[in-house]
Order: sequence, then C-alpha cells, then structure tokens
Amino acid sequence: MQIAQEEASGIASGMPGHWRPNNLTLGQWLMSLGYPLSGDLYQDGYRSENWMTAQTSKDAVQAWLGDEPHTNTMLSPYRSDIGAGIAATEDGYILVIETALQTTSGQMQSNANAILTGIPLTQQAYNASATLAAENGSLPQYSLPIAIATANLGGDVIHEVQYGQTLWSIAITYGTTIKEIQRLNNWNTEDVYVGQQLLVMKGATPPPQVTPVSVASAFPTLQPTSTAFIASPSPTTQPNIVITTKSPQEMTLSVAAIALAALVLGIIIAFPRRKEDG
Repeated sequence: MQIAQEEASGIASGMPGHWRPNNLTLGQWLMSLGYPLSGDLYQDGYRSENWMTAQTSKDAVQAWLGDEPHTNTMLSPYRSDIGAGIAATEDGYILVIETALQTTSGQMQSNANAILTGIPLTQQAYNASATLAAENGSLPQYSLPIAIATANLGGDVIHEVQYGQTLWSIAITYGTTIKEIQRLNNWNTEDVYVGQQLLVMKGATPPPQVTPVSVASAFPTLQPTSTAFIASPSPTTQPNIVITTKSPQEMTLSVAAIALAALVLGIIIAFPRRKEDG
C-alpha cells in the first residue's frame, strides 16, 4: 500500500510511470520496507505493477484486462498481496496497484541482503552485482523492517542496529545517505553490528514533552463547611429556607423548656383565679 501510494503521488507530481527511488528495482523497494519477497530475487522476485490515468477505477481495471501482462499482475496465482494507490490530476486520477508473493515463512530469503546491498543503475548491472560482504557470507541471512527512532531532547536521532539491518537499508529508511551517517559517526566503513548505536540525524524535532499532573493538584481537597445549609431558590421557588442543626444537649433543653411551659399553662387553666366580692 505504501509503495502504491508513493508511486501514484510521484507520477501525479511529474515523475514517469514505474519510477523508483534511488535507482531501486520494485523488488528492492519492497524488501527495503521489510516485505519478505518470494521468487528469484536476482530476477527481482514475484512482483508486478500496473498504473494508468483514468476517470474511475472500473475504467482502469477494464483497460488492464485488455492485455496479458496487465491481467497477469491482477490475477496471477503467484501473488499473495495487493496494494492500491490513487492521486488526483487535472486529467483524472492516477491509479496504481502493486502485487507480490511473500515467502511461506514470512521471513526474507537468505540472499535478500546481497540484493539490497547494491543499488543497480541498470537491470544488467543489478543481476550481476554482489558486494564483497555478500560474497564472504558476512551478511545476515534475512533482513528485518526498521523501526524509526525518535529524536532525543538535543535533536539527535540514535538508531540501534538490529539483526538483519544494513547501513544501506538504515540510510534509506531515515531518508539520508550512507556517507552522511559515516560523517556523523566519524568512520568510513559500511560494516555494522547488532546493538551498535548510530547517530543518523542531528537537529531533528524531539517529540513533545508531557508535563505530569498530580491528582492532588488536579483535584483540590474540599474543606468541611459550617453546619448551616442555605438553599438558593430558583425564580419560581419560595424565599430561602434556612435549616440549622443543634447539638443533642441544646435539643434536650429545648424540649424540656417546651414541656415546662405546657405544664404551667395547664395549671393556670385548671385553677382560674376567683373574683373578689365587691
């Protein structure tokens, strides 16, 4: 999918059809992104590409069905994956599909690194090329996808070499060159080893720092209020109602005072004063 979209966008921006970055073949491009390509890698493996300018995807498919090579790209039994890309232009849409067959193990073939190490200028040079490291068997058996490291606070991007990675594939992934990585690390060899820390970029933008917020500061402690609660009325309610609470002792004295007052009132009513004779 990534290659199909980059291919479509490149053609829409003026690149020729079937263009490739850094003089790669399509098979190399797939493997540089971690795809475990099957087939004879010296013939660029089982992979193919269709592209055209059309108004709809249906128009493109109908056109591709018009000849055997384009039909084979879509319907060959030697394909397991397909990716599609599209880009708009003044004349319509650039439509691209990429199809390929991956290895049954899901891992790179043993000669993948020999293929990835050299960048051919022509198909003939590509088929004949092999680096000294590949001839000596000093490269890993298969290549692994490269996870891009983020910049540290100083803007340096440090990549830790993993098994199956080469200086070439690392440079391609980070959008830089072998010579630039060599310059940053002050050495001129192309040999890398597992666990090696490589400075691949300077002055990059580090990821934003997140300031931690404590629970205490986010949620301040609530202090207890007084024993009185005042209900605020809405526009249609009655005036404020004030409810107060008293201690048990105050409540007992109040009840006793009420009882005593009732008793005195009862006595007065029961024994009224007699009028004096005139």
